[in-house]
Amino acid sequence: MLRFLFSTFFSTFFLLAHADGIVDCLGTELDWYKTKVGETPCTTYERLRQICNPSFETGIMHTNAPPDTCMDEFGDCCCNSVAFALSMFCLACQQGKGIDAGAGTYQLYLQGSRPSGHSCSPVVNRSLPTHIEDAVCDQGIKIIDDIYSRTFWATGAWIL
Repeated sequence: MLRFLFSTFFSTFFLLAHADGIVDCLGTELDWYKTKVGETPCTTYERLRQICNPSFETGIMHTNAPPDTCMDEFGDCCCNSVAFALSMFCLACQQGKGIDAGAGTYQLYLQGSRPSGHSCSPVVNRSLPTHIEDAVCDQGIKIIDDIYSRTFWATGAWIL
């Protein structure tokens, strides 16, 4: 039994791992996203972050929200609610289930390991900086409209 569990764990891990990061979904929870966009939310998140940080790879997301933080030297690609939403969709993808996060989660994503009260800047909500949006279009990255408008809660909570 232990051998079966061990081999199942590693088989699952190696199926999820790619040279470009951890981008596949564990279950079918986000098949609607893959159908609409043509890739997983982890891939979209990785491609967005790579505009500013070409070496960025989506790793295994932390199960305690926020799953990732915006700590890049040039935060234009992650210091926004669009990247946060994609990171939360990616966590749901990797976990194979919907994820809820309490008030303040978005603020923790923006703060990262900075001292309390400090975050990346400038923070952009419900959009991307114009030059990043241009790069998204130039690279053919598809971001569903709802990520801009319907997945932002002023409290910093997340519900999926």
